[in-house]
Amino acid sequence: MKQLKSILLLMILIGCDLKYHSAYFPEAPVNLDKVNSEWDDMNSDLSLTPHHAELTFSSNRSLQNHDFNLCNYFLYYLWDRQEGILSFSAEKSQSQDLDYLVSKAHSDLNEKGPYSFMDSNENKALLFSRDVDGIYAIHVVTEKPINSMKSRELTYFRILDDTSNEMYPCFYVKIFTKGSVYGDGIPEKILFSSDKDGRFDIYEMDIPAGMTPLEFLADAAPKEVRKLSINTSSNDHMPFVLGDKLVFASDRPGGLGGYDLYYAKKTAEGWSTPVNFGHPINSDFDEYRPIISPSDRFQNNLMIFSSNRPGDKGGFDLYYVGVQK
Repeated sequence: MKQLKSILLLMILIGCDLKYHSAYFPEAPVNLDKVNSEWDDMNSDLSLTPHHAELTFSSNRSLQNHDFNLCNYFLYYLWDRQEGILSFSAEKSQSQDLDYLVSKAHSDLNEKGPYSFMDSNENKALLFSRDVDGIYAIHVVTEKPINSMKSRELTYFRILDDTSNEMYPCFYVKIFTKGSVYGDGIPEKILFSSDKDGRFDIYEMDIPAGMTPLEFLADAAPKEVRKLSINTSSNDHMPFVLGDKLVFASDRPGGLGGYDLYYAKKTAEGWSTPVNFGHPINSDFDEYRPIISPSDRFQNNLMIFSSNRPGDKGGFDLYYVGVQK
């Protein structure tokens, strides 16, 4: 009995000595130097597992022709409750399914804007954009063939026309949580960006009931597409949605310089007026492709984006920062 009381007392003392129970991602951007190179590293995707995060991004670090290919890493982050310090580490991916999809996406052309997703048929997919004859189109590679097709890869598909760039697809609905360790959920809408009208705008499509997103994208039938109300006469580009929050990049007036990062919230009428993330997330230089990842263990969410601001390793680098849930 005395021994049990001693153990309980020790546990109480240890618990009392932990000063920083609440974990936070940093308020100022931090360079992901463990994965960045002297070349351009940008356009990332993040999926969570119980033990680590799987990061996929575009880089032109290739020693051959410096085209943009997809790279994948494992990210580990740990909150020290004693010191209140967040530590980040990274290593090359050892995920068989992710490595397989990234290898299938490799080509001598440019691959940008990866977006991974597990559909309701337990078929993991990697969407990305590839420049075909100088025009970007959305491609999909999957672990298993799509029900309506025999191939694991769509050559490519067009949504609006054959002369404009179509990039950065992402899914959303309020109960869909991209990258959650508990499963993504079932999306009902697709966002992407295109420069069909001479500048980049963000577009939206509804996924018909009874179809998975992959089946919908593979379907050759015409699709009903509409622009979001948040678009301006400037470039509004690279959308990503987590829950009811949309983040994107824009060079609209009123920013800090070049492309800035903005966010908007889903409303009954559409989307709220976009808000600039401000300094220090934005800078006088360009900030591209923001993505947000949920974390139950942290008081804020993790956002990863790329920037060519001074002080990086060279070109565009990936950065991480905490943003409000």
